[in-house]
Amino acid sequence: MTRENEKVRLAVTGATGFIARGLLAEAPGTHLEYRAVSRHSRPAWLPPATDWTRIPSYSDPAALEGAFSGSDFVLHLADDPSRLAARDPQAGLRNADAIIAAARETGMKGIILASSVYAREGRGAYGAAKRALEERFMAAGDLKTVILRLPPVYGPGCRGGFAALARLSQKPIPLPVGAARAPRAYLSRTNLASLVRTIALAGSERWAAAAGRVFEPWDGQAISTRELAIMMGAQRGRAPLLLPVPPNFLRAIGSATGRRDLVGGIVDGLEMAPVQELTTAFGWRPVEQMPQSLAFLGEDISNA
Repeated sequence: MTRENEKVRLAVTGATGFIARGLLAEAPGTHLEYRAVSRHSRPAWLPPATDWTRIPSYSDPAALEGAFSGSDFVLHLADDPSRLAARDPQAGLRNADAIIAAARETGMKGIILASSVYAREGRGAYGAAKRALEERFMAAGDLKTVILRLPPVYGPGCRGGFAALARLSQKPIPLPVGAARAPRAYLSRTNLASLVRTIALAGSERWAAAAGRVFEPWDGQAISTRELAIMMGAQRGRAPLLLPVPPNFLRAIGSATGRRDLVGGIVDGLEMAPVQELTTAFGWRPVEQMPQSLAFLGEDISNA
């Protein structure tokens, strides 16, 4: 931990994104300060005390150097490599090179890179792009880098398959997930924000031991899609109608319609490394689990 009255300054790229909002919308605490870095204008939800730095591009080392100046660590959330790769296969790597250069020039103590569990195998455009990004940062051996391979992250404002299932679970229509019993890992945005704060404040000894390692944070509670749909429905007092469609049948439909990955995210299992690895490295444990972490769905389904 930090010494009394000593502040740790964390720069956060991609500051208008879903994950960043979960971190930046709340006060960081006594020993931590945030500096939000984005290509966009300052949002209304950002607390007034949080610094906001707008940059023209993440591939501009000079702009990043100014944005990072005075910060101890950077949490790199910016850019979806799959979208960047569709426009320019090298765009994400150029951004990584600029961030690495700026981190060196400003004497950054460490980098926290948000990656994806799909980088493990590097399959598909998304997984391959994330894996290449990890390798770029790891190749900068003079910089202390910690990589977080994230499973699906959920919370108010999330999108994708999680949000779609949340909406459908509230409707009086049958869902073909009654036989989707394979356990899957998820990570609440609240848990991720807690982890980032814990890592930033972990101290030099823990950082030195963890540098160069890959971690897989999650809620620590495996949930099948069937169970998730039931818990989502319960947030609005509804029991969804679940049809026991065989997973192999759903996979066949996914392959035939070009939605194999989407269907896989429903019926396939998703395992993660034990949470104990992060507890040992940084002293972190999840602060919430389902169904309590789904309470936001009961307030307004549009938040999903």
